[in-house]
Amino acid sequence: MEILFGIVVLVLLVWGLANRKKAKKEWIQEERYEESGAWIDKRSGERGTYGSLDEEMEANRKYISQQGKVNELSRAIQAHLGEHQHGNSNDIQGQYEAIKSEIQTLFRHIEALKKGQDIPLRENEAPEDASIAPLKKQILDFAFQEFPELLDLEITQIKRLDAYCVQLCSRMLR
Repeated sequence: MEILFGIVVLVLLVWGLANRKKAKKEWIQEERYEESGAWIDKRSGERGTYGSLDEEMEANRKYISQQGKVNELSRAIQAHLGEHQHGNSNDIQGQYEAIKSEIQTLFRHIEALKKGQDIPLRENEAPEDASIAPLKKQILDFAFQEFPELLDLEITQIKRLDAYCVQLCSRMLR
């Protein structure tokens, strides 16, 4: 009886290995289309491919990460304005959306700088004064911390970023 059991186990083992190899070949050769007709570049657990699904996930992750950075810097600027301005606290609360919009624009300009494009500067802006310096320092510190690629830019591009931050700070302090 033990010999018969051993033979059955051996036959099942050989049969399983043969079918495994066959199924593996079929899985690789089968067409990979979604229901919509789009080609699927990657399946879960498959290594070594980078497809359209990964690009979408990466773009979504990058957007969420950037929104977190925008919110973090906006809150820090709002707190800075709350400490250094003696205005009504409701005015400062109302400024949050405007600050957030300005910071999103700043991040778009930083992404453009990383691609080698220039930052558009406004003409006839007020020069830098003592009230702008701490806010500008806070913004630039955050930018260089979150975007270390900025350190590799040409000095002229860094100066344009600095000038843009001065203009940004003067708009926020109005």
